[in-house]
Amino acid sequence: MPGKQVRFAETHLLLTPPTPPPFLPFPSPSTPLTPLSSSNDIPSPSSYIAPPFSQPITPTQIHPLLQWTGTPVLNFDLRRSPATITSNLQRLLRETLSESATAPILKSLTIMIPGLPWTITVNASRKYVTVQDVLDELYYFFRKNISAEEFHALPTDQARRKVTLAYEQRYRRITSPREYEDEKRRGVTRVDFMMGHNNFAGLSPTTLGPECLLLYAT
Repeated sequence: MPGKQVRFAETHLLLTPPTPPPFLPFPSPSTPLTPLSSSNDIPSPSSYIAPPFSQPITPTQIHPLLQWTGTPVLNFDLRRSPATITSNLQRLLRETLSESATAPILKSLTIMIPGLPWTITVNASRKYVTVQDVLDELYYFFRKNISAEEFHALPTDQARRKVTLAYEQRYRRITSPREYEDEKRRGVTRVDFMMGHNNFAGLSPTTLGPECLLLYAT
């Protein structure tokens, strides 16, 4: 049975880092992709939305636009630019997005992602980390390409098929032919490791320190 073929694109888009190069998995015809479903060999959807940590005694206060409450305030698809974010509850003013993401104010944040091997570091664009800083860094973080080694480090073939399916769904949703091809050439990115859990749902504090937060996505 032929294995997965891997092609590395020769060109990069503006947001593509020089390393690692885009990784484009092509499943074997004899290994069909399956729809997203629960499985014992990969993190379940609940592992992306249930914090594994108990709350600290004095937790960091998180800005209402970013705080996990069970009902997301922002409509933020992590696959799309923060410029497309909307809110059902309030108008998103530049002044609001420039407010501190936390109280007390912090110069940097570390955001953990349940089920994934990376953490997100958000550095302040001014004297403190703003709401906009967090949204921008989430987008740029998840746009980064993964390497072939990271892809094949996934625990099972099922997990790799689900990541591949998320990659294909990401570029197939685009209607513009040019943008479709650009997104396809970009290859697998970190957001595909979310396996369809692409909607930002909020952040919560952890017991690991005031600067360590947990990402919720649905």
